[in-house]
Amino acid sequence: MEKERRKFKRFDAYMSIKYQANEGAEAQGVSLSKDLSREGVKINSNASMKEGQMLDLEILIPDDPKPVHTAGKVMWSRPSEGHNQGFDQGVRFLMMDPVDKFRVLDYAYNHWLETKVNDLTDPEEISEIG
Repeated sequence: MEKERRKFKRFDAYMSIKYQANEGAEAQGVSLSKDLSREGVKINSNASMKEGQMLDLEILIPDDPKPVHTAGKVMWSRPSEGHNQGFDQGVRFLMMDPVDKFRVLDYAYNHWLETKVNDLTDPEEISEIG
């Protein structure tokens, strides 16, 4: 089995993310967050993005009137699993305000707690199988 390379726990706390490419208008849209961590997020789009593409991001936290504005860098892009599901991109957060990062992670962690009340897995523990 392949060793887990992730440094941080991923949370499936869905937030709406508006994205816009810095260069050109072809890469823009709205996606739901997937696999959110303290370093980045996975988003889905209609088209593949280039590795290294810079994005402006607006993260809408449910029940929070103030969106989080930050920048991100596409670290990888690949077709999403499933027929006609677009493309998934791994986006690393850049220059995110620490208070905004706390707001996003606080929502994600609390959502995780609410949905995993009977799961005793530690969110910071990374299993190393091998």
